[in-house]
Amino acid sequence: MGNCVFHRLASLRLNAVQLTWLAAAFFTTIGNFVLWTTLNAVVERNSLNSSLFYLSLPVFIFCLLNLMFTPVMALPYVRKPLLALALVISGACTYFMYHYQVLIDRGMVQNFFETNQAELTSYFSIPLLLSIVLLGVVPAAVVLTLRTKPFGGPLNTLLWWLGNVLVSLAVLAVISMTFYKDYASLIRNNRYIMSQVLPVNFIRSTESYFKRQYAAKTRTFEAVGEDAWRPAPAPGQRPKLLVVVVGETARAQNFQLNGYARATNPYLSARDDIISFQQVSSCGTATAVSLPCMFSRMPRAQFNEVTAATEENLLDILQRTGVSILWRNNNNGGCKGVCDRVATDDMPKLRIEAQCSNKDGTCYDDVLLSQLENRIDAMPGDGLIVLHQLGSHGPTYFERYPAQDKVFLPTCDSNQIQQCSNEALTNTYDNTLLYTDRMLSQTIDLLQNYAGQRDVAMVYISDHGESLGERGMYLHGTPYLLAPQQQTQVPLVMWLPEAFAQSTNLDLGCLRSNAADKKYSQDNFYHSLLGLFDVQTSVYQEPLDLFAECRSPRSMAASEAGTDDASGAAS
Repeated sequence: MGNCVFHRLASLRLNAVQLTWLAAAFFTTIGNFVLWTTLNAVVERNSLNSSLFYLSLPVFIFCLLNLMFTPVMALPYVRKPLLALALVISGACTYFMYHYQVLIDRGMVQNFFETNQAELTSYFSIPLLLSIVLLGVVPAAVVLTLRTKPFGGPLNTLLWWLGNVLVSLAVLAVISMTFYKDYASLIRNNRYIMSQVLPVNFIRSTESYFKRQYAAKTRTFEAVGEDAWRPAPAPGQRPKLLVVVVGETARAQNFQLNGYARATNPYLSARDDIISFQQVSSCGTATAVSLPCMFSRMPRAQFNEVTAATEENLLDILQRTGVSILWRNNNNGGCKGVCDRVATDDMPKLRIEAQCSNKDGTCYDDVLLSQLENRIDAMPGDGLIVLHQLGSHGPTYFERYPAQDKVFLPTCDSNQIQQCSNEALTNTYDNTLLYTDRMLSQTIDLLQNYAGQRDVAMVYISDHGESLGERGMYLHGTPYLLAPQQQTQVPLVMWLPEAFAQSTNLDLGCLRSNAADKKYSQDNFYHSLLGLFDVQTSVYQEPLDLFAECRSPRSMAASEAGTDDASGAAS
């Protein structure tokens, strides 16, 4: 039967314009069934005008796709391979759009290109394979099997292509003039629809991604905060050691410290020197945006990824003023360029057997503490250590914690999270937070061993949150304007011992009060760390330093001492 079908297809001959129509027809119907699911839900059909508008949608989409395909389909040798590739990619995109409510925008394309094999493997499943085969490979095989026939001379070729374009434009013009208000209202009120139109969404987003990559590589790298200096330490002042733990995919609402009913923070909650900030928003909904943004001088509203990639960040400034920097990475996506110019430990590459026994080669986050004492002992003066977690990265949440932290039951031990019950999925996710809580407590225990030599502290902040099925959405990466709070509200937790507070002139009571009542964001991170290390620079903005309101004024003597010898004051 199958051979017979392909034999008939092989005998069928279409010219290039007819092949273009076939491609446009496929993507107007089966190839975009997720789009039609959305349109059926948002377009009302309760009047003659609204019903006619709804009927115009497939015609409008067909003509639009027809025009988009025309330049490529006019190329004799590449049209079928490119169309086949677009079909296979669309099959994969359809799976994620349908099962996880993912929108295919530039951020999602960036996530794909900047991930590693372990993360890609975590998404593999039989349903994904079936989607690629049925919606991608099979249609692609049909396209490659079809033979095209010539138009019958240059004049006929011109007439076919010209007529195709002119008729499509005429139909689009008539529909647009007739239903302009309806189309404008549909797009204005449902902007995410443009990120659902295959293959327009991933083609446009991929072009945008590579355009930004090219811009980042060709732009001159710029220094920032070259005027930065720090006052010389007072006699007898001990060096500071701050550990910043950058979490992954932890959402604030599931933190016991923020009022969550479950004991997801039993270890930190047992300590009386923990401060948890209740209202903190992220810079983005994916690591590729949030991480560079946190360490950039640009706030979210002005953040530009190309600029962030081509200028110095927070770590560069601190390092220039004499702070010893160490970045330890356990995240599949790496540091997104943030740690490129500082000392870095890539923990999975060290292959520490006790912590890195997962089948996909990833490590549990306690690997970040492995032999950390040796690295601390080698640090001169003030130090900043960043521990970048794998955290709660999905969809394989069940692989993010060891057996001892499998406390909440039953669990969703599958990457097909959309098929698990909400109870099982939440249990599994909460277990990842429980493990993070234990890892943070272990970090504090390690730092306390240095309390006699250094003023130590720890700050934990997640890069973004996560959707666990609310409104049918899963995972993260939704465009910020459309993202639910579950993806944008993140935990920010600090362990600030009294000795550290005294060395930095912090009023912990004031800080606790602000943490409970005031709103903050990752925009505060950059300037707050500059403030903690007493960095004097023109790029520092005191209003964005969340410690500023609770810090005693600097002594005039210290400021004058630094001014007299700014070049030698950094310690």
